Amino acid sequence: MLADDALTAVYNQSLIALSSRAAEPKRLAAPDFSAHAVSPICGSEVTIDLALAGDRITGFGFDVEACALTKAVVAVMAAAIIGKTRAEVMTAGDDMKAMLAGEDVLPGGDWADLKLLAPVKEYTARHNSILLPFEAVEKAFSKKDK
Repeated sequence: MLADDALTAVYNQSLIALSSRAAEPKRLAAPDFSAHAVSPICGSEVTIDLALAGDRITGFGFDVEACALTKAVVAVMAAAIIGKTRAEVMTAGDDMKAMLAGEDVLPGGDWADLKLLAPVKEYTARHNSILLPFEAVEKAFSKKDK
């Protein structure tokens, strides 16, 4: 299979259906913290809003101008993040990094749908796009630390 054909195969119906859940912005009216992250490689952009009770996430908003891969991560994040702590979200991000690095790690629990992105580990130029939502969440929490 040619490399282009293999990459095209990554964008399967399941991934496209998942990414469509993040097609329209869903910003919070009054977030506690917001953060914006941009991929220097492809120009994908993600803005994340968080409402917090202590370190626990009680609200999540987003605006994504990016590829289907980034949108798929945001869609999973939107479904999984409420009630989670910073540490729990960062663990899911670390699992994604490990999976993309080829380690024998797959996201689990509320984050299990991220396994759809496992084939992208062969395309390192796409890794930054996939991890961008986690970067934005960390930036939002970093504002809380100040």
